[in-house]
Amino acid sequence: MVNLPWDILLDILVRLPLKSISRFRCVNHFWNNELKHTKFLRAQRRFSSEMDKFNLMLHGHVDIDTFCYDPSLFTCEEYSHVEYPVKSLGMGIEVFGCCYGLFLLRHVSKFHECVLMLWNPTTNECKRLPNPQAGTKAEGREYEEYGLGYSARIKDFKVVHLTEALQEGMCEVQVYSLKSNSWRRVDNVEIEDLYWHGMLHADAVRQTVGGAAHWLAYVEATLEGQLILRFEFETEEFDGTLLPHFNSDLPPILCALGNSLCYFIDDSEVTSLWELKINGEEKSWTKLFTIELTTLFGSINSFMPLKSLRNGKIVLGLNSDKYLHIVLYDPKHDTVEALTVYETKVSTHCISVFEESLQSLDTGTYLGKLLWEASQEEDENDKNEEHDDDDDDGDGEEE
Repeated sequence: MVNLPWDILLDILVRLPLKSISRFRCVNHFWNNELKHTKFLRAQRRFSSEMDKFNLMLHGHVDIDTFCYDPSLFTCEEYSHVEYPVKSLGMGIEVFGCCYGLFLLRHVSKFHECVLMLWNPTTNECKRLPNPQAGTKAEGREYEEYGLGYSARIKDFKVVHLTEALQEGMCEVQVYSLKSNSWRRVDNVEIEDLYWHGMLHADAVRQTVGGAAHWLAYVEATLEGQLILRFEFETEEFDGTLLPHFNSDLPPILCALGNSLCYFIDDSEVTSLWELKINGEEKSWTKLFTIELTTLFGSINSFMPLKSLRNGKIVLGLNSDKYLHIVLYDPKHDTVEALTVYETKVSTHCISVFEESLQSLDTGTYLGKLLWEASQEEDENDKNEEHDDDDDDGDGEEE
């Protein structure tokens, strides 16, 4: 048997399907450790990116479906429906973004009880997160937002939580660390509100790209006050970028192409895509292209740029009645190539782009009914403890 150097073996392994790689973890203890190491996971992500490999996740209130893009055949197939146990439990799904194959989910019951979860759809491994502290304005808040990112310097996944503060015009901020499994407060940020937070297309107002989370916000109650609020996961600092003013009453939409943040106006007939260029402290907007939606696609309800490929083409998601069309758009020649058509149960939905990953959460817990039964039991225990604490406080006051 030929013994290959480990570096050569790794170069071979990154090219294999992830299911095969996961099986090789069972070879021995050394292989298991090396194939879970950050270096290998980074190499595998780099190879997938270079080969234009990616997946699409279509998520509604209670349903999650995925598609796989095959760069060799230029097709978007391998449809699968995620068996998610929230329907029987009366819970809805909110997706707050993804990072390196991990998704941040929040599940809300009909009683407005929330469960935060990190989930790897490739391995089905998940981790329930502690809820952030309620903050100074625990009730009647106008907005509550999250963002998921990664700090390469300390090799840690982070979650940022934004919520309206009791002080007018301020936003309270907390940051969660996966390593410590805990939340901590950071300095408040001054904004009036997160803009269009009631839109059905939640991904339209939040994007994580380039090591930072972005949200549409405003600093005053006028359209001229629109800005993009940016949180850098490495430094845990905020900054803001004003949007150019357009003579349109239609809302702006955020999207991510490559490693850049982009936005466009939600017009179903014709729209232009703009890219945010960051050069040190300088920021500017550059128009990438204008697309005649009606001319190319006929009548549609909405569209979303999803992924830019190395050949310059862009994957678009088009929503027409109850059909989702995934197409390849060539901005250079203004041509379109159909990839797949999917019949949806609802006319509005969100689409997330992600690359498959073997990133582990080190929990050994996988999404399923047993997990949710345990989660509900934990919630009941937490409520009982809070009730006991309230009783103790009441006894003290009476004395």
